[in-house]
Amino acid sequence: WTYLLDIKAVVSTQSTGKDIGYLCGRITPGRGQVIECLQANEQRDKMSLTPTCSHMLKSRVQMWSNAYNRAKQYDSALEMAEDLYAAVQASQNKHEILAYVLLSLGLLIFVAFCGGRCSKGKPPSKLY
Repeated sequence: WTYLLDIKAVVSTQSTGKDIGYLCGRITPGRGQVIECLQANEQRDKMSLTPTCSHMLKSRVQMWSNAYNRAKQYDSALEMAEDLYAAVQASQNKHEILAYVLLSLGLLIFVAFCGGRCSKGKPPSKLY
């Protein structure tokens, strides 16, 4: 699951960016390689990362670990969608959440419709 992590999830503060540049500057971003480099440096020397970077790294790894474990418990996407729907229904903000989802879907349909109409060229003129 470490490979799911992306560098964008870690680089959110100036100090984290400096640590990455200094400790893992030669690593090509992607497939979790930068995060693995940070983890390896932290395991080798606890003081190699700044406290802010260390905290950010731990929180991101924990977040992805929780998401991975949560996703593993479902047998299908439908089961996950049913659980999500039940959580929204139990929420105090369910009206706002549902309004946002419906607005997003409506906007997506509108853009798809307009995009299809705009990209559709004029029919070729008849030559006779």
